[in-house]
Amino acid sequence: MKKKLVVEYFSTMLIALIAVVVCASCSKPQEGKIEYIPFQETKDGNWGMISMDGKVLFKDEFKTKPTVVRDGRFFVRTKEGIWEMYDAKEKPEKIGSDYAHTSGFSNGKALVAEKGKPVSIIDTQGKTIKLLDKIEGKEVDGVRSFVAGYAVCMKTDSLWCVMNDNGKCVVKPEYYSLNDYGDGKFIGVNVKYKKDVIKGKKDKVKISVLDTSGKEVFNFSANKYENTGFAFVEGKLAVSVKKDGKEICGIIDDAGNYVVKPTTKLKSIGTIHGDEFTYNNGEGWGLMNVKGETLVRAKYEYLYYDEDNILIAMKKDGDTYEYKYIDKEDNQIGSDTYVTATPFSSFDGQHALVKPNDKIYSIIDKNCKQLDGLPDIIDVGNYIGENYIESDYIDIKKMVDGFGITQNGIAGLTFSSSPKEVVKAEVAAGYAIGDENHPSGTPYWYDVTNKVTFSKNVNGVNGSIEVSFPNNLSRQTYRTRRIIDYTFEDWYWYHDEKTPTGYVWNKITPKFFTLTIDNDGRMHGKLRDLLKTLIVKFKTFGTIAKQNDGAAVFILKNKLRAVIWMEKDHVSVSWGNIRPVKDIDISKYEDVSEEDDPSYVLYGYLNGLFPDTSAEADTVAVDTTAVDSAAAY
Repeated sequence: MKKKLVVEYFSTMLIALIAVVVCASCSKPQEGKIEYIPFQETKDGNWGMISMDGKVLFKDEFKTKPTVVRDGRFFVRTKEGIWEMYDAKEKPEKIGSDYAHTSGFSNGKALVAEKGKPVSIIDTQGKTIKLLDKIEGKEVDGVRSFVAGYAVCMKTDSLWCVMNDNGKCVVKPEYYSLNDYGDGKFIGVNVKYKKDVIKGKKDKVKISVLDTSGKEVFNFSANKYENTGFAFVEGKLAVSVKKDGKEICGIIDDAGNYVVKPTTKLKSIGTIHGDEFTYNNGEGWGLMNVKGETLVRAKYEYLYYDEDNILIAMKKDGDTYEYKYIDKEDNQIGSDTYVTATPFSSFDGQHALVKPNDKIYSIIDKNCKQLDGLPDIIDVGNYIGENYIESDYIDIKKMVDGFGITQNGIAGLTFSSSPKEVVKAEVAAGYAIGDENHPSGTPYWYDVTNKVTFSKNVNGVNGSIEVSFPNNLSRQTYRTRRIIDYTFEDWYWYHDEKTPTGYVWNKITPKFFTLTIDNDGRMHGKLRDLLKTLIVKFKTFGTIAKQNDGAAVFILKNKLRAVIWMEKDHVSVSWGNIRPVKDIDISKYEDVSEEDDPSYVLYGYLNGLFPDTSAEADTVAVDTTAVDSAAAY
């Protein structure tokens, strides 16, 4: 089968070095008591707030779902996509500014980014405690939410560091990847291993365990374990190794020594609590201690260790799943089962949110008794805030200039560049595939494609760069040998046998370049400004031949053409030997506007454990249909 040019990259640092998470025990520590949760009494009704002991603060107040209340504050997203902060009273009042991003409050402090501004730490009155615009001279791209008073930050050069809740940098920005706080430690990979990570050389990469001052406690080779957990819990970390082709799990301590040696009895490890942990033996989930003693037989579809010797057990009942609460002796607490059930530790430690049936929610105490006098609760919210608070500040002109756009090319590539030179740029960006027999960047991989696409990050903004050629970049070479099939007197019959000898680059040069920038992250709400900035830049390269509100076509000084256009979620520019001006139709971009729908907000905790270095994640997809219809050829 003809090979396809597909970038098979590492989805995350966790996947690149330690593959798939085996430990679910590292749930985010409680960052302050949740005082109220949003609830809805009717399907299309407004949202109110109710405490976990069943007291209604207010009803039918907000059209969009608020965050939960912590430190007496909550946030509501407007139809324009802006977060507003309110105090938790019977008649909520708006406090502070308007925010593009927010983490919600954690022990009296929140991470926010005001519209068009960098990330900052604020107090409950909306007063700025510290502006997090730069760290060691580099702009801050974003900050993960606080965990136990620490937050992992990324600079625009894609290096990670850690700051405390006063904004002081405590772990220097020297890490290619860095996970969240866990039991006084962080797990990360120093930037010096970046090239080896990209090349998949796990044996050359060291994973560091750091304390809160940035000192390395110990390290281990990335190929020592097949997988590892998110973070340490009570001095323990779940790991897995391969044995006889099968993955088995164990637990190490914070010195790197085994507390539980990997065994075939442990296919997965879940929540760790003291000297006990939930596990899967391949048939079901149960509870075990570090001595290897089984406390609850592995019979459940899943088992989660909550707190105070309470566990949540999930069982399958026909085609549906049901939840119940049990103790460590596998005795059910209460007599009810639920469609869904939450940990007590997720809220105030004394109450949990459950769904007795498909129609309604309820609140129970630790005896699994439903509270009396509850209103009808047909929907609830448990969204705390964003896990990665991205800066909303961007100097668009500076960012556009950073891509190195000229009328003759981009990022150091020109219309005279050879396929080999373009592929070299792809390799340098970390987007070229290869294997032991055919290294990345060799012509073997490019005889089936006429384009090269890679991502470039400028000031925290990813742009997808596509270089299109008139033909495939390479071709297979052959040696021809004439074979005599048979002869008859002076006649003979033959065929030529072609034997592959390798691959070579074709002698071609780029036909056109395309740059696409999406409206995700800090570019959200800024596509119109980006469009205008690109138009101003291309005016220095030539003259406008046609233009409307959402696009412009140029004749360049080098006699080539360019078209810039905006769609609801991205702006693109293509320039080079594209269609003649008269054949480029830009009418469909006349009334385009950027999509600004707040419904994309995910109401739940998203663990931003490691930065995603995958081509699939980092590459801004080029709308090839739009390119073809608007500009190409």
